Amino acid sequence: MDLLALIELLLPEGTLPEVQSQNGRIEWKEAIGNIKNEDDLFAFISSVLQPYLHTLSLLIGVADVNGHISHWWRKTDGLTLLPLPRKVSEHFMQDNISGVLEMYAPDRRSALQTTLFNSGVREMLMVPLRNHTSSFGFLCILAKHHNTFPKSLQIAVNRYAGLFAAATLKLLLREALPQWLEEEDMNDGDEQELFVHNELLPAKLVSGIALRPAIKQVRQVAPTDATVLLTGETGTGKELFAEAIHLSSLRRHKAFVKINCAALPPQLIESELFGHEKGAFTGAFHRRIGKIEMADGGTLFLDEIGELPLDMQAKLLRVIQEKEIERIGGSDTIPVNVRIIAATNRRLEDEIQLGRFRQDLYYRLYVFPIHLPALRERREDIALLLQHFARNAARKYGKPIRPIAPASVMALVDYHWPGNIREMEHMVERAVIANDTPLITIDVPTGNKALPMEDGAGSPLLTLAETERQTIIRALRYSNGRIRGPQGAADLLDIKPTTLEARMKKLGIVKEHIVR
Repeated sequence: MDLLALIELLLPEGTLPEVQSQNGRIEWKEAIGNIKNEDDLFAFISSVLQPYLHTLSLLIGVADVNGHISHWWRKTDGLTLLPLPRKVSEHFMQDNISGVLEMYAPDRRSALQTTLFNSGVREMLMVPLRNHTSSFGFLCILAKHHNTFPKSLQIAVNRYAGLFAAATLKLLLREALPQWLEEEDMNDGDEQELFVHNELLPAKLVSGIALRPAIKQVRQVAPTDATVLLTGETGTGKELFAEAIHLSSLRRHKAFVKINCAALPPQLIESELFGHEKGAFTGAFHRRIGKIEMADGGTLFLDEIGELPLDMQAKLLRVIQEKEIERIGGSDTIPVNVRIIAATNRRLEDEIQLGRFRQDLYYRLYVFPIHLPALRERREDIALLLQHFARNAARKYGKPIRPIAPASVMALVDYHWPGNIREMEHMVERAVIANDTPLITIDVPTGNKALPMEDGAGSPLLTLAETERQTIIRALRYSNGRIRGPQGAADLLDIKPTTLEARMKKLGIVKEHIVR
């Protein structure tokens, strides 16, 4: 997870405004992006507030709910502060401390106020530094005279309080989570983007440690015309990565054509891919341009390539090798300049052993493989993705944007996520629609909760009946619901059709399980 994205998750919604600079208004992430130490922090605060007051002495205290100070950060102009206390009164940790405090004498009830008064401070302007649930510190602007702070400065301090909290959190997190120090410094100025649901998002939004190798590979291969094979479980975002590769390539101004090899009946696949001439077969009343020809100059994305019938695999191999096609019923060859990106949730090596996938096509596709890890392998991204989908759903359905309850986030981080990103998106949408409380509560599904792994196995342990049930459903989906005949489910499972029908009845498998 990106450091700035984590900060956004920790702070209340709507508290991070843009900043007015000499070059116009800039977004908050850009404004605090270069803060790496205490000097940077105070230089940033001064740049925001100096239009209202040119001389600033600043004091930041970071404390727990009981007022125990973990950090004192200070920048003084003409003031020499005495040693500051290690604990402050509860008053400084309250959410309503915003405002001006005049000091005419030491205050025996507050060690901090006494210390500041004895250091020559006569007035201070305070504002709390808040996260989602409470204050984690406070910012004070110090003055040696009374009536120093104009109303415009007080308004500005309150307006930018969330921004000051974000900048302070950035320093705290860099100190507490040192693995971000080198990564953030290395990534400075790297704003390469991924396109997700037609919305531009920084790549860092989905770039936890587990996903970083895949994003690096996307950046490496995108400028080339190399064939790419995306692998990973269903719901891991293979189509989004394919689109990111296309939109980051030199072909981005041409077509990005998608075809799901599992969604088309076998008798229609050839026409969809290659097109046909008028009169090529019964019902061919017009010439039809195929998907490959439509993608000329651009990118063709073949999703679920492992579902492509063997005869179509041979014809696709010829397209890749010869870079030309023939429409059904036509006699002319048509040259095509197409980049191929394929995706599968199957192990194509196993499919080759079973005789269901051509080895020569496999090696043609396996030019630049990119594996996308399952969501359970990138738990550092889960909290951020949950809040991202919650915001999207709130905007989509006209609901207030609310944070997800911390208890729900913690439980969902430990969830197995068999449906990966797609499951998360729909789960969050349901919760946003049904929610009418200040925090969104999401219950962890119990029916699909994974059993413990054994011996490092890559999948949860299932009962024998459930394993048989899933195998039959997978075979039926592969055969598009056909039980009998060549490449039917019974043939794939090497059992009699009557035996398969009997097992389906016993296991309660009906058409709804087959049609996705």
